[in-house]
Amino acid sequence: MNASRWYLVSGWPWFPLQPARTSKFAGSPHRQRGGLVSAGLVTVGLFLALGLMAIPASGQRRYTVTRPKERSGSETLKVRTSARQTDTRGVLVVLVEPVLPGQIKVSRQNGREVGSAAADAEEGQAEFALPRNAVYQVEVSHPGYANSVVTTRPLGRQTVLRVRLNARFASLKLRDIPTGAQVLIDERPQVTVVEGGEVTIPEIQPGAHRLRIVHPEYNDFEDNFEVVAAGEEVSFGRIPLTRVARIEVEGPAGAAILIDGALQGRITESGRLQILYELDRVTDLTISAELTGYQPWKLPTQLTPGPRKIRVEMLPVLTSAGVSDFFDSLSQWAAPSDWTVTGDNRNKRLTVKGSQVGQLRGLVYRDIQVNFTVWFDDGMGASWAVRMDPAGRSYYLFHISGPGSTALTPRRFHTFLVRNGEAPVPVGTPVPLLVDISPLTSYTISLTVREFTIQHSITSNETGETNDLGIWTDVSSDREKYLYGTFGFRSLHGEVFRIDDLNVEPLQRP
Repeated sequence: MNASRWYLVSGWPWFPLQPARTSKFAGSPHRQRGGLVSAGLVTVGLFLALGLMAIPASGQRRYTVTRPKERSGSETLKVRTSARQTDTRGVLVVLVEPVLPGQIKVSRQNGREVGSAAADAEEGQAEFALPRNAVYQVEVSHPGYANSVVTTRPLGRQTVLRVRLNARFASLKLRDIPTGAQVLIDERPQVTVVEGGEVTIPEIQPGAHRLRIVHPEYNDFEDNFEVVAAGEEVSFGRIPLTRVARIEVEGPAGAAILIDGALQGRITESGRLQILYELDRVTDLTISAELTGYQPWKLPTQLTPGPRKIRVEMLPVLTSAGVSDFFDSLSQWAAPSDWTVTGDNRNKRLTVKGSQVGQLRGLVYRDIQVNFTVWFDDGMGASWAVRMDPAGRSYYLFHISGPGSTALTPRRFHTFLVRNGEAPVPVGTPVPLLVDISPLTSYTISLTVREFTIQHSITSNETGETNDLGIWTDVSSDREKYLYGTFGFRSLHGEVFRIDDLNVEPLQRP
């Protein structure tokens, strides 16, 4: 928190040489009125000297802290209400200590109110013409202070009554706050501004606080401030609020959102992006979205200050031709660092290990036919991913647990769903393997993906025997999220396996 703290000495403010944005000081000295200068007023030269001696208590902040001026015991009193000798009325002069524009109510001893007024803001003084020789009760109140009730002596021609208010809380003053803004302190709502301008919030406890101002048509404002003692007034300068359009974008994770060609951010994994776009009037512009593997999306629209929801619907760019890979290199893959290509120049294979998923680079499919050869080198199993999103965080995952599996029941075919990079969640009943998995031979995995149904089979390249691994259908509520994607491999539980002769062919939709 960066603030100048202003200290008062005998009711006089000490001014720093270069104050930050500040509002007026509650402890300003009295001005000369009607030929009278209040006690404690010094010469202009001394006043300037005091100003030169000022030292801020800490670095510059957005706010200042002041306290009301304390009265001098020798101050000269100026009474404006006259009471003639023949008049039956006297003048009751009420002085509020410290100098505050307190609300004053005067009552007879029987409780009947005979007068009320607010004390003068600069002198903390109010006057009442009342019948003499009577005794009155005077109650003074002010926000943030405990009420004080004082009984007068029998009123004479002129009676001066000093009433001290004891501070219970501090106050916060804000200015240039737009109509409709909500002010929160420590996330607790304090006031919704009915009429823009200056706002005062009483009853602030001493200590550190967090100020937040929110408005549907403006940027949020947040700052910290500190109150040392009750009776202080914390005054913020002009709050930097700018009119904005609050745009909530929903769409595919990772999509870049632009407004008139300028990047505003990317949709998060939650499928949402919040944008504060500076805008002071209705404006025609174009909102667009870009994502690898998807057709560009555009929306010419009018934006106004305030909230706006936009749904981005992007169509994938479907690959027209399939892909084959004999793994001479990893040029077609977004591959983890653990992946390697092994073998001689005539017979290279991909070795998959490590927990990171790898995927075919820049390809998007919907319905496909896939075939690949696999070796279960350590006998623990193998895993592959279907319809993986461009970020590699959401996809279907299929896993064969080999005879050496310790994490899962051996010799089973498992189906998982991966959402937003989280741990795989089982979504199907494991299917027993009828084929004998051996590290000494290779197998061909064939799968067909059509709509939300995926069918698998496994063939032993030693015996030629084919076994059906079943058909699984996604019936989840968010299955539309997995309608498009690419293909890849990963090691689910530390298994190491090799891949060769991969072929991916898109299927024609009926």
